[in-house]
Parts: sequence; C-alpha cells; structure tokens
Amino acid sequence: MNPGLRENMASMTAWKILIGLLAQLLHVLESINFISLGIAFSLMTINEFSPQRYISRVMDFWWVVLLATMVGGALGYLFFHLHAPVYEATSTFFVTLDMDHFPILDTRADIIQYDKDMALNTTEGALLSTEALNEVVRQAQGQGYTLTIADLLDNYTIERKHDVWELRYRSQDPQFARSIVNIWAQVGYQAMLSWQSSGKAPHYVIFQPPRLALLPQQPVLYGRNNLVLAGALIGFITGIFLSSLLVRRDSSQAAD
Repeated sequence: MNPGLRENMASMTAWKILIGLLAQLLHVLESINFISLGIAFSLMTINEFSPQRYISRVMDFWWVVLLATMVGGALGYLFFHLHAPVYEATSTFFVTLDMDHFPILDTRADIIQYDKDMALNTTEGALLSTEALNEVVRQAQGQGYTLTIADLLDNYTIERKHDVWELRYRSQDPQFARSIVNIWAQVGYQAMLSWQSSGKAPHYVIFQPPRLALLPQQPVLYGRNNLVLAGALIGFITGIFLSSLLVRRDSSQAAD
C-alpha cells in the first residue's frame, strides 16, 4: 500500500470523526443508562412501565433536545471554520494488456493472473519513480507553485479499479490540486512509455494517455454542510439521552 493511500485511510472525513466522538459519548451515556435502567425497572413494581408514557415524558423535555441539536450544529460550524476544506482532483489512466502477445503458453492459471497483475502494476511504479517525481516538482516549480517530493507523497493516492488507474491529489486549494495531479499524470504517462521502451515495463502493456482532472467542486474533507449536519445529529441524539436521564431522575425523586 502506498504512503498516500495509508495517509488518506488514516485521516477520516470530518463527519466520521464526529461520529467517532459520538460513539464514545454514547458509550459513556450507555453505562449511565444501564444504572438508571435499574432504577426504572425497580419502579415497575410501583407503576407498570409504559413505553408510550415514557416517550411522552421524554418529549416534555423537548427544549433539551432542541438546545442540544442547536449546540451540536454550532459546534459543527465552528469545526468548519477551524479546518479549511480539502479538495481532491483525480486523473485517470486506462491500462490494458495485449493478450495476443501475453505469454500464456504452458503457464498455470494462477501464474498467468500474477503476471497480469505485475505487468499492470508497472503503472504505479512509473508514477512513483524517482525520475517522475523529480520532474513533477520541477514542472510545478516552473509554473510558480511551491512543491516538494514530500508534499507529493503526503497527499496522493493511487488506486486501481480493474483496467482503470486513478491518481488523486489533495489540497486546500482546488486549482492547485488539479494542476499538480495533471502535471503528474502527464509526466507519469511519459515515464510509462519510457519504462516500456527500456524494458522495465512489458511490451504487451497498453498505456493510454491520461484523462486529465477537472476542477473539484466539492470538498472531500471538512465540508460545511456535512459538518453542521453531523454536529446537529450528534446534538439531537445527545439531547434524547439527556431527556431520558432527566425523566428517570424525576421518576426516582417521585418514588422517594
């Protein structure tokens, strides 16, 4: 797995981060609820437990749910302002094999598949070659961009989907992301042809010119709407739990 893919898998989208925080919160509230649930069941000996009545009493604290939802949405909006949105531009390659020249004679099926994968994986090898990375940096700096090889390796992803290879690059500036990934795609394509002419890539691999990336319109990380919605959802669920605790507290006091 390449470093960029590990980096992107490690860094969750903002709503997943918030959902993770919600899971931790629910774990704490759940433990509290189990304690409170014992009180509720003990009260059933006095007053038979009615789900409809219980929900109705929870709704008596609708203002808690509303307030928690608004606070959650506000926190999501604050999170948006503290983290600039991240955009991802994608350039694609169509890479196939010329089966008329592929060596399959007297070869086991599993070895054939392995050879196919190894041949196609020269696509990634060419893209990540030292020569290609240096050329990408040189061309980007020539266009006025500040870029290093470390920047490339920290923000890229290469993914194979059958015969299609996707080269992605992320940045807080969508124009920068598109420019870098397109430079990289064009340099990488020339590297693939160079590898093939020198024998590093098999002659039966067919490299098609890349389809250049368009300007990304929507962020893939820290989008405002997603953050506000996730925050409001967390607040709503938290409000339900708080209302439940308040109802049980009142029931316990009434029993005493």
